[in-house]
Amino acid sequence: MAGIFGALKTKSKAKILEKKDEKQLEEEILSVQQELRMMKSEISHQCRKNYELEKELRRYDSKIAHLIHHKISLEEFEEYCMDESAMALLPGSLKDDSQQQLYGNLFFLLQASPTYLAKLTRQVSMREIDSLLQPVMFSLYGNQYEDREECLLLSMFEHALMMEFQDARDMNSLMRANTAITRMMTTYTKRGPGMKYVKEALGDIVQDIVANDISIEINPLDIYQRMIENEEVPDPQDSTKVSQLAECNPLVQRKVSDNLKILRDIAIRIFQRLKDTIESVPYGIRWLCKAIRVLVKEKFPEASAEYCQSLIGGFFILRLVNPVIVTPHVYHLLPNPPSSKVRRNLTLIAKVIQKLGNVGNVREPYMKPLEGFVKGHNEEFKTFLSNLSNVDDFHETLLMEEYMALSRTDLFIEISLKEIRLIHSLLNKYADKLVSEEDNLLQELLVEIPPLPEDEAIKSTSTIKLRLCNKWSDKHVSMGITAKNIALEDVEDELATARRHCRNLLIKLGHMAPKCLAEDVLDNVVRLALTLPMEEIETNAKLIDGYTRKMRQLDGLEDGGKALIQEVRLVLPSIKDIHKKHYSELEGLSDVKKTLQLHSEYLKEQITTYQEYLQAVRVKVGEMHHPGHVMKKGKSAVHQYSHSQLEKEGVILETQGIPEQRRNNIFYTFSCPEPGIYHITMHYKGKSDPIYEKILKLEELLELQYVQDPMIDMEGFVLLNVRRTLLLLNRLFVKGESQHRGSIQRRLSLSLSSATSVKS
Repeated sequence: MAGIFGALKTKSKAKILEKKDEKQLEEEILSVQQELRMMKSEISHQCRKNYELEKELRRYDSKIAHLIHHKISLEEFEEYCMDESAMALLPGSLKDDSQQQLYGNLFFLLQASPTYLAKLTRQVSMREIDSLLQPVMFSLYGNQYEDREECLLLSMFEHALMMEFQDARDMNSLMRANTAITRMMTTYTKRGPGMKYVKEALGDIVQDIVANDISIEINPLDIYQRMIENEEVPDPQDSTKVSQLAECNPLVQRKVSDNLKILRDIAIRIFQRLKDTIESVPYGIRWLCKAIRVLVKEKFPEASAEYCQSLIGGFFILRLVNPVIVTPHVYHLLPNPPSSKVRRNLTLIAKVIQKLGNVGNVREPYMKPLEGFVKGHNEEFKTFLSNLSNVDDFHETLLMEEYMALSRTDLFIEISLKEIRLIHSLLNKYADKLVSEEDNLLQELLVEIPPLPEDEAIKSTSTIKLRLCNKWSDKHVSMGITAKNIALEDVEDELATARRHCRNLLIKLGHMAPKCLAEDVLDNVVRLALTLPMEEIETNAKLIDGYTRKMRQLDGLEDGGKALIQEVRLVLPSIKDIHKKHYSELEGLSDVKKTLQLHSEYLKEQITTYQEYLQAVRVKVGEMHHPGHVMKKGKSAVHQYSHSQLEKEGVILETQGIPEQRRNNIFYTFSCPEPGIYHITMHYKGKSDPIYEKILKLEELLELQYVQDPMIDMEGFVLLNVRRTLLLLNRLFVKGESQHRGSIQRRLSLSLSSATSVKS
């Protein structure tokens, strides 16, 4: 039904669109561009926030793991948590205008000259990678939808990859280590544009796979084991014979054959979708595929096409495609993690797709029957990866964007004082590796800027808006162009260059404000554009005016540029198509924003879980130091839930050992006899004794969250979702214990306020 309503909605929109005249469409195009700009900014901001939340989770996870394994004391953990909470509340600001100016100069240089950061990625240690990754990916180049920052980030990747390939001793060492640049490339695929692409390209296929709740296992041994458990075949008792019996059993062979066909069909469907949506793959990801291919051939001319394909496929499939297949709940295609059976299905599918991308031999014995399928599609996949990496370079676009940036006054980045200090310290530490005699701009700044003091304010994670400013307006600052991509003015005719730049700007203006291209001469185009209420259009218009003057000075402007305007009109889509494209982009970005917000809420729930665990830890610390404030012993409240209630809340992940007709008569009780200890019992209505009971410790539950399959097995009756169980237990017990904490509550107020700010 959803598809029918979707089709009706689309037809309805089409009819409305037909009724609108061009003037209405032009006005709406301007309006939707304002929305797009705001949406893109919000997505970039949300990506940064999510990364910060993930980093905070990892930090808590590490400390709690040390606590569980007795590597730090409760007192040390108490101090750490109080310090972390206090620091999160401190606002950040630079003390005066001169400090703002100095750091604005420094970060402008780092952003506009990516070679410094590229060199830095080759120097930092494993412990320093995160200190570099976040400010580079989410501050310096955090605006994921702005051409200038995107091109500069790709330029940084280009320089860093060139250095990585130059340092490689042999082909086997290429892109294998967990370096800063490989980590950044992985993070790059998970930003807004990459997430939007994989969800739109593969979301419906993954949801179809999940909806068909049947096993497509192709490992004969696993199939036979399941048949033994279901009493379809007798248990041979002798485990050494199981493998042989599995291989010979005709029912197993038939199931393997059927499932192999299903796997091949799904893999072909996914591959076909990847081919059909190749033009929707974000430009930056396609360009990185091209860079890998070009650099391999430059460094190792003898490298085979298959080897290049394996590197490109490893990046594109492993980093971008397979994550949405294997973990669809992370992309919020599902409300909860899939069942163990569906997870296995998705893993098998991802393995087949990965084999197609890597062109490697099939290693697992049970995957051998797919070897012919993989080799049979080898040439087709090679062509796909070749087409994927067939994109133009970004250098001319970057040059144009940097020219436009010269007249901009809105170059800002969002960055915390802690990150400013970390970057500054890394630059000072590795300065001798970053600067040269010919290029001393960075050294000049590092001498001028004193380090920020390491006090409580500097530890703050609050972000500030730092204006970027260029102190070298009279000098050349490298704008991310590599040595082999020299500025076009040095090698081409000046008039041809001015004309080409003017043409590109007119095309861009035509997409933003089509009515401007209705004018017949360039002066009128500029005059009309300057009246429109968008800074980007105004900047474009001023640059067009500059190139118009340049062409006029060189006697290269005939009839006021009529021929050039006509040429641009021929390549521009219709106003209706532009209107449709903008609205389609807005809908897609709205979906990305929603996904990021859902993931943010999930991360906040996880952080709340940790914070509530910390409260229990602090209670124990308080009991050790203040015996008079020990929690009163008494009868714990008992909470009762039906089977269907727990399924609805997502606590019950899978029901294995309870027949469907009996589930309405099953109920569960939850109690907390002492802090951090939980008692779960399963009952059958009318029976006094429980069917099954289980004691859970909070620290064990927290540890379970991060294993591969976070589930609690209730003796084969049901599987509980660890994370949902934790949230339920915290809601029932941890939040209600504050009245027993006496003077400890005052010590917790500072940390609890940070939890409140996360929730808000």
